[in-house]
Amino acid sequence: MKKPIAAAVLVLLAVGGAGLWYAFRLWQRPSHSKIELRAMMRDEDAPREIVPSVGLQVNDDRSAEVAVGTPLWFTVGVDNAAALNEISAAQAISERLARLPANAPGRARLQANYQQRSAPAKITLGDAAHPWTEAVQLLVRDAQGAEHPLNFPAPRVGKPTPVVSLDAFRSEQASFGTPAAAAPPGTYSIVACLGETGSWHGRACSEPVQLTIQEPPPARLAPDRQSIVDRRAGRFALMAGDASGLEQAGRKLIAAEAGGVEGHLYLGEALYMQGHGTEALEEFTTARANFRRGRPGDTEPSLFLNARINHILTDILQRPAH
Repeated sequence: MKKPIAAAVLVLLAVGGAGLWYAFRLWQRPSHSKIELRAMMRDEDAPREIVPSVGLQVNDDRSAEVAVGTPLWFTVGVDNAAALNEISAAQAISERLARLPANAPGRARLQANYQQRSAPAKITLGDAAHPWTEAVQLLVRDAQGAEHPLNFPAPRVGKPTPVVSLDAFRSEQASFGTPAAAAPPGTYSIVACLGETGSWHGRACSEPVQLTIQEPPPARLAPDRQSIVDRRAGRFALMAGDASGLEQAGRKLIAAEAGGVEGHLYLGEALYMQGHGTEALEEFTTARANFRRGRPGDTEPSLFLNARINHILTDILQRPAH
């Protein structure tokens, strides 16, 4: 009986001794072999391709119902969201670098990655001979995912900047449309695609928007429906720089809704474009007063109205006295 007990004690002592020897060896290892912070590269550390982002709205929304013969427009926006993402990633890498020892394995590689991503490339769209809007296509996407050109006219509206340089914080937009839609009735899925232009050599497309074309409206609309049409007409005329269209829409809205904002704004802009500064000032001032009256708790200023009012007042004050 004593022999098995003695054997067990010897085994335990041997195991314990081996454990103590292993722990002693670990303790004696040089400090550089202990656990270290390492500059490990992750998948998200790889720099992203700098490509333009394209957005699309129809009548200032993601979906719209438009009757034949009434205003229809598409607003195409472009920006460099990829560059902004790179700057955000660089900030995260910077925070990791701050926690790493100077001699950490992989630190130099991570530092180079930070330098690259903290200054992402710009994207230039368009050139002196070819505005970037010439590279924009509006396409109908069918149920199978195939894309086809629009089967109704939607020319460029207004005068967008022909050449733009998109950094992380710059965006640009352009509008395409018509004051009287001539599309066949039905529901359309529309996408905007940007082809090669300037330094951009590729193709980037927006998410689709939904457009429903309805039959022409009756000759006489209910007041609320007529106001919608008149507001759209004024909005389109404002984009197009059409003084006559602005005046017509503005006077209709004022007659239907004396306390509104858009009517006085559109009429004021029409008068401003026609060189009638004093009359335009009166309309803009009325529009701003109505804006504040309708939104008493809204602290956001009406920037467009304030800019127009200040510009006209400055012009009046600078006129030579007679």
